Amino acid sequence: MRKVILLISALFSAGTMNAAYAENKTPDCDSLNIMLMSMKDGLDINANWRTTGSSPKKFKTVSVGDSNKTDPSFDISCPNLTASYDGNVLKMKADSYKGITDHLYKQLNRGVDLYNYRWYTDPKVKADFKVDKYSFDLERLLLTDGYIKMPEGGSISKKQSFIPNTAVISYKINGGELKPLLVNKNVTKYSSDFKAAKTIDIYHKNPDMARRGFGVERIFVDKENGVLEIYKEHVFPPK
Repeated sequence: MRKVILLISALFSAGTMNAAYAENKTPDCDSLNIMLMSMKDGLDINANWRTTGSSPKKFKTVSVGDSNKTDPSFDISCPNLTASYDGNVLKMKADSYKGITDHLYKQLNRGVDLYNYRWYTDPKVKADFKVDKYSFDLERLLLTDGYIKMPEGGSISKKQSFIPNTAVISYKINGGELKPLLVNKNVTKYSSDFKAAKTIDIYHKNPDMARRGFGVERIFVDKENGVLEIYKEHVFPPK
């Protein structure tokens, strides 16, 4: 009899836990945001939202994505936004491109690091922390040093001297030809193309990522149809 009671209790508890799990994994679309966070060893992509806590005035944050080391994947559907992630590719679709950027966590102009390398000059005592990076501003559609726009039509600044000659950023506008954006440490004039474009396809490669640092190898933006895709790894096109 006692075994039967214990079994029923266990089944009831499991059912309650499953229900709670399902409830927590159903996103609150109003508070939903997608976070693109450069961590120590890689780019973490997470979806976060608020859920009711122990009282109406309290809440807790639910996070899915790379914060879950067992299974980073997620598939979210809201009335005006869908977002999916498989550990490598993030895909977002909204009623407009602004609808996408409104759901990106507001940090550093909603940018994503194309390349990021961080270290201590004295690792033994973890002193003098340094970061080398360059980013793409997903809101303004600009290449930045992580904070401000990198000047067009000239060589990179001394601050970006860590970028190797072999680092390349190229792009396609509306599915057209592949054009250079960053080549041989020079940034071309590209922003007028981006302003007029319906779709922007950015490809990036930096050989340093094979031995230190990390980054993003493709970003696809469809301004007309409200689409954003971010690829941690992607083949650089031949042309």
